[in-house]
Amino acid sequence: GESEKRITDIRENQTQKAGLENKELGDISTENGSKPKQKSNTNSFENLRVIGQVSKLYILAERGEDLVLIDQHAAHERILYEQVLKMKKSRVQELITPVTIDLTPKEKVLMEEYIPHLEECGFGISEFGDNTYVVTFIPEVFGRLEDPEIIHDVVSDLLASGKVKKDTGISERVCKTIACRAAIKGGAACSPKQMEELIEQLKKAENPYSCPHGRPTVITFTKGELDRMFARIQ
Repeated sequence: GESEKRITDIRENQTQKAGLENKELGDISTENGSKPKQKSNTNSFENLRVIGQVSKLYILAERGEDLVLIDQHAAHERILYEQVLKMKKSRVQELITPVTIDLTPKEKVLMEEYIPHLEECGFGISEFGDNTYVVTFIPEVFGRLEDPEIIHDVVSDLLASGKVKKDTGISERVCKTIACRAAIKGGAACSPKQMEELIEQLKKAENPYSCPHGRPTVITFTKGELDRMFARIQ
């Protein structure tokens, strides 16, 4: 009905707004293709009071009379992506139990293209047989590795995406994949302290309004928008 249409219109407006903020903060390129450094506008994250978590997917908060929703995975992915870009090989952790990866001959050829970029980001990868590799080091952003399958997931994602023409494209893809797989997942319960810490880290990001893949990290509903949703005002 009319109420659903209002909600749809507001959601579309918020998504477009997030995309515009993303462009203003991080996607402005100079003529030679380089991106000038932009300072993030932290106003959206100041004085936020965490209310709780919705469906173990979104952080619900309020700022004054505004209602703020933060996608926990997209937000954490943005934080980790920028950390990986800055740290590269500077912070790694050794695996107590190395992880082996078995590939087909075709996958091995493609894997050889990714190995230098994975190593640059903190992975320690060596051949361990004809079509097998062993991983002994991983980036620190993975934290305490409780599920070795995450490493297999990173490799699988990269191999599934196929070849990249430019080296810069490969490096960026590797960083995005690492951040995505290391980030907190949808469906994970967060304590109030964890949610507050996530917001604090997101506030410090250079581009806090979207994840590396372009999805919005935060959507804000003003009191006026909420009033229109509930038909309090026209």
